[in-house]
Amino acid sequence: MRGVLRIINPYDPGIIPEGQVVNLSSNENPYEPSESVKRAFFDSIAKINRYPDASYSKLKKTISDFLGVEIEKISVGCGSSELISRVCDVVVEELDTVAVPMPSYSLYLIYAMLREANIVTPVFRDYKVEAEIFEELKPKLSIICSPNNPTGNKVKRKVVEKIVENSEFVLIDEAYVEFSDEHFLQFALEFDNVVVLRTFSKFFGLAGLRIGYAISSRELTEAIEKIRLPFAISGVAVEAAISAIKSFDYYADLRKRIVEERERMAKELMKLGLKVYPSYANFLLVKIDERAFDFLLGKGIMVRKIENVLGLEGTHLRLTVGRKEENDALIEALRSYLCESSAD
Repeated sequence: MRGVLRIINPYDPGIIPEGQVVNLSSNENPYEPSESVKRAFFDSIAKINRYPDASYSKLKKTISDFLGVEIEKISVGCGSSELISRVCDVVVEELDTVAVPMPSYSLYLIYAMLREANIVTPVFRDYKVEAEIFEELKPKLSIICSPNNPTGNKVKRKVVEKIVENSEFVLIDEAYVEFSDEHFLQFALEFDNVVVLRTFSKFFGLAGLRIGYAISSRELTEAIEKIRLPFAISGVAVEAAISAIKSFDYYADLRKRIVEERERMAKELMKLGLKVYPSYANFLLVKIDERAFDFLLGKGIMVRKIENVLGLEGTHLRLTVGRKEENDALIEALRSYLCESSAD
């Protein structure tokens, strides 16, 4: 067994919900897929005895038309999680410097460790990333997340420009970008060293089907496509993803609801005296004491506990924006918890 595996901690997906619970823990879209997505899924079940088209040309063509991007610049994977790994495989040699600003998504560190990279984790309070450290490091690969998980904030455009200028390669994870008002897709089209990742899991609500894609130069795209899983995405997932793009207006309406609820939740939580981080994603991060997680769990409400993360001192809860009634239940439970805590 490789020595690095002895020091890697497995990725923590959080508690998997069972029974009747309010599940606000995994940043999923709380609404059902469009009717056309459901039909596309069920109509394709009869073909599950066959492998999907390994080139995924139909899916890529749909993404290409949707974004206005050349097909030759699109690679696909089993969720953006697989593509993070593939990008590391493509560009990172042993002892290359990989810069991962923190606090951010732990999977970046796992895949960089598997490449036995020299991993640098500059800490930026509240993920307010600045570019100076990248000018000093000149990393082989820099990985940034915007909007960031778990803080929810964006990286400033001028900072991204400097990171691209001072890194041999840059991976920009835009898993939550559809809930924001800014994206960096153009960077992948203008610069040969930039890969932009996106997913069907959040905005399009297909988390259970595992569909991710990347936009990058033709050379990087070809390299990623060479080494990704040969049948990375199931046939039913492909048809659902294509139909989801064609149902964009349906999902745009859901985005409006989610963003409105996000802002309402933030205001209500701040009224309770909680520190709420500004968010451009479909979740909120709040700082609270460690007992709150168990209290909510006892009320049948699942959220994500964030602790022992570089750059986030103390305990935080990441709260997925759910349906209004779910969010109301969460707010009321936190109100009860804080009242009980103050009375102790």
